[in-house]
Order: sequence, then structure tokens, then C-alpha cells
Amino acid sequence: MRLKLFFIVLCLLVQSCNSQKKATPEQEQILEDAKANFVFVEGGAFTMGKNGVSIAREHQVTLDSYSISKYETTWEEFDVYSELNDLELVYPNYRNQDDMGPDFGAIGMNWFLAKAYCKWLGEQLGLPIDLPTEAQWEYAARSRGLDVEHATNSGKIEGGINDNYGVDTKVGIYPPNPLGIYDMSGGRPEWTNDWAVIYPDEPIENPRYDTIDVRKDKIIRGFHKLSNSVYIRSSREPEQDGFGGGFRCVCNQKTPIE
Repeated sequence: MRLKLFFIVLCLLVQSCNSQKKATPEQEQILEDAKANFVFVEGGAFTMGKNGVSIAREHQVTLDSYSISKYETTWEEFDVYSELNDLELVYPNYRNQDDMGPDFGAIGMNWFLAKAYCKWLGEQLGLPIDLPTEAQWEYAARSRGLDVEHATNSGKIEGGINDNYGVDTKVGIYPPNPLGIYDMSGGRPEWTNDWAVIYPDEPIENPRYDTIDVRKDKIIRGFHKLSNSVYIRSSREPEQDGFGGGFRCVCNQKTPIE
């Protein structure tokens, strides 16, 4: 399984490197905007998970600093990747729908495409960009490990403007969490880099579960739930692309992006 995944991702990356077109000024600006939209997350220790929630038992995690995109990857951003690498656009026949505009979170990417996009973006910007690990995702959603149920400005889902039901709206419409990151509750469910594993009992530093042979599903985080949306874990086989999921990227650099 791991060898199969390696070759699929490698093929996507090699295709991007070998056949890429020259970006237009407009496309270069989209890439620069994507770079500017990363939010620095200072590392630290936190209690990941929440006992009694799904399979998210509490355990101690320490993370290095990193940066994460304040928005889910949009159609505009992902289409630049597709166009420059002469790839077929995703869902081209549905772009006239109300929730499929350029500023909406992109959907329909399997894990391989999401991974390839983040790695490609890193190549364009000269930065170590990838999908977030599950720990990076949760730490950022909880604004560096706060004890909250939702990644909103208040930590709650309330009626009106702060209901954060952002699936059918443009990215960034609802208030961000205290770190300034949007739609990690109520937006698209998002791919992470990790295989679905049981959390360890012992404390762990910078956990990565992307080289596990015995698992078949990748973890997805950020499903809309009325409670504990920053803790709920779900998973899909990495080949799946039809569940409405999206993704955002992280930069694994310990200092802020300049």
C-alpha cells in the first residue's frame, strides 16, 4: 500500500515539474496571495484529543512552530495548479453553481491531488509546504490548544453571523478563530497527511503517521458537528474524491514566512 501511494504521488509531482507552463502575471499574483495567507503558529505542548469523543482520547503532544493557510484552498488557487500543469479541471461542468465560484473552498480532490497541490505550491514559493499532520490541524483549529469545542472566534457555534456554517459560502465569510484562521469548523471537511491510527498513550513530539503500512484510510478533520467539531475524527481511503472534502496546506518552517 505504501509503495503504491508513493508512486502515485511521485507521478503527480513529476508531471507537474516536467510539463509546467509559464504562469501569467495574474496567476503569479494568485500564488503570491496564497503565500501571504499563511498564518504563523508558534509551537508548544497541548493535550490533543478529548476523552469520550469518537476515538480521540487525550494524549500529550508537543509541536514545532509552523504556518498554516488561513483559508481552505480555493477553486481559483487549485485551478492555477491544474492549468499550469495541463491537468483536467475538477468538476468543470458544475462551476456555474452558487457554491463553486473561484473564492469557494475547492472540493473533489482525492488525497493524492491535495498532497500534490501542497507540494507543488511549495516548489513555486521555495517553501517546505505539505498537507498538515492531524496534530498540526487540531492545534491550529484550537488556537494553540485552547479547550474549545469549535474553531470560531468564541469557541462556540451560535446563531446568526457566528453560526460558522460555511460550507456553501466563500472562504473567510464567517469570523476566524483567535489565531485568525477561517472555516476549520463548518467549512469543508479537510484532508490531513496522516493515516488513521489510534492515538498513543505516551507523550509524543511532532507526530507524523504518514508511513504506516497497516492502515488504509487517511484522516479527515473539520466535519461540521454541533459539538466538539475540533475533535471529531473521520477518515476516507485516499482514492476517494466524492464526499465534498477539501484541504488547506501547512508550511513546515519554524520561523514566520517572509
